[in-house]
Amino acid sequence: MTLTTEARTPALLLPDHPPLQGPATRSAMTRTAIAYLVLWLCGLVPLAVGASETARAVGLGLALPGGGLFYAGHPVWGAITILGFVVAIFLWWSMGPIVAPPLVWLGTAVVPFALTVGEPATSTGIAVLVVVPALAAVGLAVHAARHRAQVREGARLNALLRDVSFSIGGRPDLETGYPVVEHDERDLRRLRHSLDLALQPLEAYDGFTHIDQFREGALRYQLNALGYGLAMSQFTRTPAFGGYLAEAQRNAVEKVLQRKVWGYWGLENAWGNLRFDRDPVANDENVMLTGFYGLQVGMYSVLNDTRYSEPGSLTFQWDERTNYPSSLPDLSDSIARNVAGSAYSLFPCEPNWIYTICNTFGLNTVTVEGQLRPSPAAGEVATRLLAAYQREFMRPDGKIIGVRSGHLGLSWNFWASQAVQLATTYWMHPGLPDLSHRSWWLLRENWLQLSGGRITTPRGLGSRLDPGNYKIGSDTFTLAVTTMAARELGDEEYAVAAEATLADRERIEVEHGAERYADASGLANSYLNLGLFGRASGLRDLVAYGPPTAWGSGPRLENAAYPDVLVARAVTDGTALDLVLRPGSGAVRTVLELSRLVPGRTYLLEGAVEETTVADAQGRALVEVALEGRTEVRGRPLP
Repeated sequence: MTLTTEARTPALLLPDHPPLQGPATRSAMTRTAIAYLVLWLCGLVPLAVGASETARAVGLGLALPGGGLFYAGHPVWGAITILGFVVAIFLWWSMGPIVAPPLVWLGTAVVPFALTVGEPATSTGIAVLVVVPALAAVGLAVHAARHRAQVREGARLNALLRDVSFSIGGRPDLETGYPVVEHDERDLRRLRHSLDLALQPLEAYDGFTHIDQFREGALRYQLNALGYGLAMSQFTRTPAFGGYLAEAQRNAVEKVLQRKVWGYWGLENAWGNLRFDRDPVANDENVMLTGFYGLQVGMYSVLNDTRYSEPGSLTFQWDERTNYPSSLPDLSDSIARNVAGSAYSLFPCEPNWIYTICNTFGLNTVTVEGQLRPSPAAGEVATRLLAAYQREFMRPDGKIIGVRSGHLGLSWNFWASQAVQLATTYWMHPGLPDLSHRSWWLLRENWLQLSGGRITTPRGLGSRLDPGNYKIGSDTFTLAVTTMAARELGDEEYAVAAEATLADRERIEVEHGAERYADASGLANSYLNLGLFGRASGLRDLVAYGPPTAWGSGPRLENAAYPDVLVARAVTDGTALDLVLRPGSGAVRTVLELSRLVPGRTYLLEGAVEETTVADAQGRALVEVALEGRTEVRGRPLP
């Protein structure tokens, strides 16, 4: 990232005089307060009019989870009820069952009907009635005090940001192309690990994490990230190669269609939205599938072919009789429809829970699909989300609010850790570049510590969590997303430092020529690949603009044997084809298949066994190569 007064784009300033809450959040919190007031009155009225002790206990149980049990002289059960309610809220957040908190709250409220009510004191009832209003008042006072401090900090940051500019490029010249570099040997080893995961049979999941299908360790997120890394490798290193690299991406796409990957939605929609419809695309509140998956499919599509734009090309199979046909346009349309229909503009990932990072994937899906089916949808979604992020999902000091309850309007800081901020910054870049650059500047200035070419992240639970396997202790995932964000935003100093920090300490596992960080989750390893294989504006160029014209028409390496041939570089200028190949399992003599040649044309081959080849009527040719080490092959048409 360029931070100079000579750069073209002034920094996006933080909003001046932001309100305590955005309008949609304030509206939701007002509804929540009114709903609770009704429950509170259910506790107050029986106590005030001198109703029976049991009626008072039941009413107080509605005013506070376990309140009736405290009043009835059963404090242990009252405390257990409060603990159970907290657990129910956690389950609601983690897996979506909106029914859990009401079941605990309302269910335990009627327990006094079955218990002996002792000799309760009115003072106990008053204490029960005071608890929630008192906590709400304290929470509001603390929030207001923090808000004032954050406004002051925002003003200080704005004074600095007025002198900062960011290098944010516009639409590139798609005639001249992009830089294409060569995979080094380490890159190829890491790529092989991803290929080995993706190229196994569709029904096989060896090497994947198997914990749950609701949170970040779910198979779908691993497959999404696997696809993103493979696509970035193709975009920046081998855009003129399909073969096993494209096949691996297709496998990752088609595994998501299996019930074991997407079938969670039937249960989550039932207990989270109270809807008994398993269709994962036609429903609302599912950007965790439509957004994440849509981007994966879209990245493949703009690099390879548009098969997944055909109606029914993405069919989610429940059983032999039940399936849900969909396609990339359907995923994109679902996202645009939900953004337009949401009071927050952002819409839920799990039922009720709105995540800022998830909605960046939604925007990216609409944006990348817009390359294949031009429409104003991407611009409209980006405009709405930019306003919403700043109005509803950002603190006055610029820190992104990670999650908010759509029903209640409440949020908390745990899911706003720096790791989440860094990942959100990366995924924002294609559609919201001004916000992304500002977010990176804030993180770099206020949180990341660079010294001696290494990065230190302050200690904290959020930055020490690997969400791919839920293990706490190392900041490996945080450094992986630091690499991603820094490189994408053009800050190579920080990207290299994050890489070096990981390389110094991580335990490397190499099996059959495939390398990974052994103690990191598959999700963390795939995200790191995005950083290692990326470049400045790599994600933005791929998602927002797509490949140059020449890449879609020039010669292409269609097939090569894996793992005999490792393709380190493959690019075309529209006429010639340049390859860098390495043997994957020792010296080998093998045949490559070239495509998109001019039918009947003779091509000069440098670095191949034969000096020339003639394209057949379909524009294809077979070329023999002998690989003993790094080998350059160039094919160009003879006059």
